[in-house]
Amino acid sequence: MESFHLIFKSLTNTFFMDLQHTEYNNDLLKKIVYTLVNSIDLIGKKSTSEQFSEKKLLKHALLDLSKQIYANMHALNTLIPDFHVNGFELKRIPIALVSRGAIVDCQTGLYLISFINSDQSLKNEIDAMSLAYAKFLHTFQKEKLQYLENDEKLISQKLRQWEISFKSNYGHLFKSRVTEKWDFKNVKDLRVTSEEGLKNDLNGKITEAVKYNRIKEFFNRQDYTFLYTGFGYFSQYQHYSFANRKMLEDPSTKDEFFGILLTSISAIWIAMNQFSSILGGQGNEEEIKRNNELIKTLYSSIK
Repeated sequence: MESFHLIFKSLTNTFFMDLQHTEYNNDLLKKIVYTLVNSIDLIGKKSTSEQFSEKKLLKHALLDLSKQIYANMHALNTLIPDFHVNGFELKRIPIALVSRGAIVDCQTGLYLISFINSDQSLKNEIDAMSLAYAKFLHTFQKEKLQYLENDEKLISQKLRQWEISFKSNYGHLFKSRVTEKWDFKNVKDLRVTSEEGLKNDLNGKITEAVKYNRIKEFFNRQDYTFLYTGFGYFSQYQHYSFANRKMLEDPSTKDEFFGILLTSISAIWIAMNQFSSILGGQGNEEEIKRNNELIKTLYSSIK
């Protein structure tokens, strides 16, 4: 994959380039995404299906993330055919959102890979990522019971039963396993057993900026910068601002959007190969290699 770094340098020019052959480049994009989707599928299939084990947390996490990236890229594959058709400017919104989803999952995977030399630190970061879900689940369970049941006493009993069950499985996320208080640890608490340097470096929530800075320091590759750039750009299509109203449909930003999409997809491709190197498994190596060569050739053809 190192040879692709040279292609990446020239590819940065596509960010604000004036694409003269939009039909050709759109066809190129379709070929790249289709081949990447196929490769992600092969990466998942070649990863040996194993029973859950805390000793293999990283592999389990990367396989889960690969499935999510595959789903988003598959959705992108269905959206891009009309990308350059006049009147379809609003298609940029779902394209941006599914691309952003894939980027976030790539950044999460690379972030977790950066803890590959410290099993306990890796586990702590995975636990930290589980906090938001656990908090949501408790609120959702309570609301669901209130919707399904009319008896407040019955709601309280069922919610308590659910809480006991949840704590028995995820007690390490709580300040106390035995009290009835629904009191989660904070991220700092969860990192108590992390390596000393990490506790100081990662003193807060896991934001995309935190992931990016960690990835940049660990991998020292320019390629992954495009993930964070793409994340920031495509986020503008999710978070409303009165100032960016024209950005959503403005025909003059079509080429800029297309260039950033191309560079983001190439960074996703590189990240997936990083995932594959850790997931291991047997079979499909030759087909994955052929797909990589095809994607490399397609990107090399961009002027």
